Amino acid sequence: MARLLVPVGACGDAAELAPLLRAATAAGHAVAVAWFGPPAELEAARRLGLPEPAHAEAPPPAAGPPARFAAATAFAAEVLGGGRWDRLVALGHGTAVAAFVATAGRVGLGVLRANAGQRVHAAWPPGDRERRVVDHAAEAWATASEAQRLELAREGLPLADLHVVGSLWPAALAALPAVPPSGQIWLALEHAHRLQAAPLAALLAQLAAAGRALGLPVAAAAAGLQPTLAGHGLVLPPGITLADLDPREQLDAARAARALVTDSAGYQELAAVLGVPCLVAAAATARPEAILAGCAHLVGHDGEALAAKLPWALERPVGPSPYADGLAALLALLAGPTAAPTAPSATAVAPLADRLPSDADHSGRTLGDDEVAFAAAAIRSGTLNSTRGTFVARFERDFAAWLGRGHAIACSSGTMAMHAAIAALGLAPGDEVITTPITDMGAITPILYEGGVPVFADVDRATLNVTAATIRAQLTERTRAIVVTHLFGGPCDLEPILALAAGRGLPVIEDCAQAFGATVRGRKVGTAGTIAAFSLQQGKHITCGEGGIVATDDPSVARRLFLFVNKAWGYGDAAPDHTFPALNGRLGELAGAVALAQLPKLDWVVSRRREVAAALHARLAPLPGLRLPGDPPYGTHAWWRFAFAVDADEVPGGALALGRRMQAAGIACVPRYVQKPAFECALFTDWRRSPITWLPLQQNPRLHGPQPPFRREHYPGAVRGLEQVVVLPINERYRLADVDRVAAAISAALRELRRG
Repeated sequence: MARLLVPVGACGDAAELAPLLRAATAAGHAVAVAWFGPPAELEAARRLGLPEPAHAEAPPPAAGPPARFAAATAFAAEVLGGGRWDRLVALGHGTAVAAFVATAGRVGLGVLRANAGQRVHAAWPPGDRERRVVDHAAEAWATASEAQRLELAREGLPLADLHVVGSLWPAALAALPAVPPSGQIWLALEHAHRLQAAPLAALLAQLAAAGRALGLPVAAAAAGLQPTLAGHGLVLPPGITLADLDPREQLDAARAARALVTDSAGYQELAAVLGVPCLVAAAATARPEAILAGCAHLVGHDGEALAAKLPWALERPVGPSPYADGLAALLALLAGPTAAPTAPSATAVAPLADRLPSDADHSGRTLGDDEVAFAAAAIRSGTLNSTRGTFVARFERDFAAWLGRGHAIACSSGTMAMHAAIAALGLAPGDEVITTPITDMGAITPILYEGGVPVFADVDRATLNVTAATIRAQLTERTRAIVVTHLFGGPCDLEPILALAAGRGLPVIEDCAQAFGATVRGRKVGTAGTIAAFSLQQGKHITCGEGGIVATDDPSVARRLFLFVNKAWGYGDAAPDHTFPALNGRLGELAGAVALAQLPKLDWVVSRRREVAAALHARLAPLPGLRLPGDPPYGTHAWWRFAFAVDADEVPGGALALGRRMQAAGIACVPRYVQKPAFECALFTDWRRSPITWLPLQQNPRLHGPQPPFRREHYPGAVRGLEQVVVLPINERYRLADVDRVAAAISAALRELRRG
């Protein structure tokens, strides 16, 4: 059995700790409590169930934070000296716990961090700094929810050591005698001292009015609120009373309440376990799992939404608690860092697998506090449409400056960006636009919707990009434009394509959805053609979930682009009119705020992806049978994906077999990228089914030729290239360990395939 030391410095942690300490002792562990805090708080902690401390010391009177921490550190060194303990169990927060955890690291004592991953993302100092320091000093972590586990994973802690165990509140509450319901609203403001006078007064007034309207009394603990009221010169509005209650009595008041109003993360967890409606008056402290489960509801720090939210919350059932009873799972973890598997939370959220960083979630994305702050500012402005807001307009200006073009127009998706670009051409029915057969259909169907006919040029087998030669082979007297797609972030060789287009007077649209920051002869892609279209979809270099942006230097083209995403309505014109058929393709302010916060990170993202690709190339280069991507002689790659070719003559089964082995080893990849060239999709092989495909061909000679108009024997580069390619998603969050894991899996898969 283990010898466990548990530091405690606040009576608020005692109720949660009590069942764990009792169970650990009953299981045969030698458990000792080290208390560093005021004697009065220790007495309150005893009333909440904390066992008698083996070591106790009071902090210096009226000491500031540095002196208090120094005293706690000296006390910790004294208690931890001599190697008497097997493990430190850190559950709470505050000076005492931080000092003991720091000292444990210096003396080589392992730390199990319980209640890990709690974050408030607060602006006040020190914010979450102390919580992060304590969490990161541990060797194993127990969290109450999957959301907290994700928080720690975002910060780079090892997934294998992050355990979702649930909450200790179910066990703590089960050990307490029942209390009769009070029918009152309990106000628990643990951070009231951080509120300015005006929002605090507004919150109290709103709560009092809501309580009166519902016929419910409102009460709060005097100890937490009275000093702040006095400091601000505020008085309580009628309908709210203060009670002189110790911490145990405050817990009982919360248990008996009809509803809780709080700015505390801990009270949200307690309310969810109790099944009591909870209204959260500080967005920074919101527990996402409680909000999503319907156990807690945001009302704002000034209580603006209280009048509507409180009766609504009281009338509806409280959602199921997202917190499983964590006592047994946490007790199992006490014996060693890997003694217990990760337990599911009560809401059966799928646990995060130990996998590579993915751009499908936080693990491979740069989304963080900047995006949260910008989105919050957009919400607080109350203006969420871009015709009157500021975030989308600023993103357009900043993106145009980053790219080096005169105009940029944001829109709702990458598909809309391509649609706007095609619409700006002013195609006549049956006009032909040359494009690639290896791309997202969202880059092709806009041609059909604008009355044009997509004409597919073959691609270079190695790069899967169109070339001047393959485009030239498809030119006819009906050709009106050329679309070049910089696939996977690898740039097309633009110089000969642009020369070919100039000789025929054809505009070139650059599809840069996957190629932010790629260059051709020192110039960013997206700056050479007439129009450039980019995507801000979830998996792109920067993202706002769904979004796009289209850019040009031509003011008249920019005007048509703007009109197309605005239903052809000239906002700001002296006499606006809907001058041609167009859609509402605007980007909203919330997405624009996120995109604006993402933009300053873009150059770093591209740089990091180049580092990841270089490391991956170096590790895979010695392996026979692979043809690896790289920078072309005329430019630089942006590395949306790492797409490599597999020689089936050297690797039995080729790309498909290797891709399946990689997937079985936990390496996400896409053999072939797309299962067939675009012209083999049903909308082209059975083009008579829809007027969107049928009508353009009515005006085009291809209707009268052999059908279907595009066949695979004419596209050997695309067909052979797709047969050979394996597309590996990489992103800026890859570490060298991730690169090593991928390379090792590919190497092992190649050996297995050769052995048969």
